[in-house]
Amino acid sequence: MAGKKRDAPTRQAKAKGARIVSAFLDNAEVFRTAKTTGAKVNEPAVLRLKYRPDFDKRDFDRKAKDLVRLGQEGKLSKAKSDRTSNRVYDRGTKTMRDRSVVFRERVIRRLTKNEKLTQQHGTRETNKYLANKSLVDRLYYPKRKQPTARGQGLDADHIQELQLDGEDAYDNLRLMDSWTNRQLGSDISVALRDVPEGTPIIVKWIDE
Repeated sequence: MAGKKRDAPTRQAKAKGARIVSAFLDNAEVFRTAKTTGAKVNEPAVLRLKYRPDFDKRDFDRKAKDLVRLGQEGKLSKAKSDRTSNRVYDRGTKTMRDRSVVFRERVIRRLTKNEKLTQQHGTRETNKYLANKSLVDRLYYPKRKQPTARGQGLDADHIQELQLDGEDAYDNLRLMDSWTNRQLGSDISVALRDVPEGTPIIVKWIDE
């Protein structure tokens, strides 16, 4: 269910020349004041999501719908910052690696028959690498360079964000446009910077 439309998300976004933000708090001032005074806030953080023109709209809409649903189910809260929470032992390399990276490489292997076939072998009908080349190229892109626009790469995204107390598990991962994923995740992080850990979060979606 979409939230009510809102024209001006934050004071920063009102400023002339400010970039469009995809996530902001309706009650940001409440948490900002409480952080300054040391007071306790007895209400959930209301996180509002807004589509940005530079995003992949299908991926953004799917993400927004899921976060709205998870918030309604009472599953979202501000998580404790832990940069090692996404690390998992990879038996293939015998090292600790990001679960999202392992997930992406498993998808690549499945699409390319374990990378044994290349474009030098067979046809599109007989060679999975050729048949899935555009998708494989997008999966490889983030390994080579940072995405600068939508449509360049694909990330393994946590359906329920880790920063929103999501579980680091393979069934909580799916592919998402890299640019959209990283920009939205960054905007959510900035929006929640004054929110204490453990605070319940409700998500509303400006569906335009």
